Amino acid sequence: MRKILFLAILALLISPAYSQIKFEKGSFSDVLEKAKSENKVVMVDVLTDWCKWCIELDNKVYANPVVADFANTNQVNYKIDAEKGEGVDFAKKYNVKGFPTVLFINSNGEEIDRIVGYIPVKDFSEMMMDYNKGINTYPYLKELLAKEPNNIEANLKLADKEMSMGELDNAKSRLNKIIETDPNNSNGKTDDAKYKLAALSDEKTIVNNLESFIKENPGSDILKDAYVSLSESYAYTLKDKEKAEQYYKKTLELYPDYEYARLSYGQYLNGIAVGLADKKDALEDDFKQGLVLIDQALPYLIGSVNEASSYYIQSKLLFNLKQYEPAKESIDKAIKIFDRKLYRDHKEKVEKQLSSR
Repeated sequence: MRKILFLAILALLISPAYSQIKFEKGSFSDVLEKAKSENKVVMVDVLTDWCKWCIELDNKVYANPVVADFANTNQVNYKIDAEKGEGVDFAKKYNVKGFPTVLFINSNGEEIDRIVGYIPVKDFSEMMMDYNKGINTYPYLKELLAKEPNNIEANLKLADKEMSMGELDNAKSRLNKIIETDPNNSNGKTDDAKYKLAALSDEKTIVNNLESFIKENPGSDILKDAYVSLSESYAYTLKDKEKAEQYYKKTLELYPDYEYARLSYGQYLNGIAVGLADKKDALEDDFKQGLVLIDQALPYLIGSVNEASSYYIQSKLLFNLKQYEPAKESIDKAIKIFDRKLYRDHKEKVEKQLSSR
């Protein structure tokens, strides 16, 4: 029975649905030719070798069986490094400014649409499938809204695209239109629009606007994002550590399993710890405090590429305390998760100290 169960599991694991996305080799022109001959869309993952969210995309999105199966069946998939070879000109041609950026391109080399940054599996899958069908793309939504200017769903989707493209004034106009069109939130999107507007506020008003949204929309399904945004605003915009800690703790108390909140808090703790590691005229107690913060951060980051950042910072702090053996163990853990030059350079520095003893 155990052998049969083992073989059944093995069959699942090696089936195409459980494999990673297959990315083509060669030049981009070769990929376009293949797409033309197969009448398929091209998905281009534009990355760099220092982009940690590109690794997260590989580990958590491309490895998903639904995403991988659809991509391998319906698309020609390709990766290109924006800082190497033809990737430099490619990034300029398609105006790629952040990483990862995933472009969907037809066989003539014309952009259909793009996904900017890391997004969760469900959202990525829906957008990928839509773009293959030619729906919910930027031009599709513009055309739809020319005919149906009060279409709430289309306005919200286009506002999201405009925000990712930096067209903030256009996005704000669309969000306000949703609120005017459906003030009673009968469509269930007005609260989304209100939250997004609050999150787009300037540094003088963002905290008050987010707090007002939370108070006025206690039943909103987007409330958890508002709490995270409020925590981050106190942390990074106002640099109020006391308030940031207060709201992060409240957020995690209300939504203990919300991955976005956990990652945000872990990264926040990492940021304070690395500040202590790099602090000028730091004392031994600063480095020890930094190690405590890393211990607090790690449980929130396990399984994410950001875990590597924790181990790297931990190694720097241990190095500053002249604890070279533990520092090497920590940097080795970081490299195992994310093999990048910054980490390898630090490891070389640690090993140099060990060899000189």
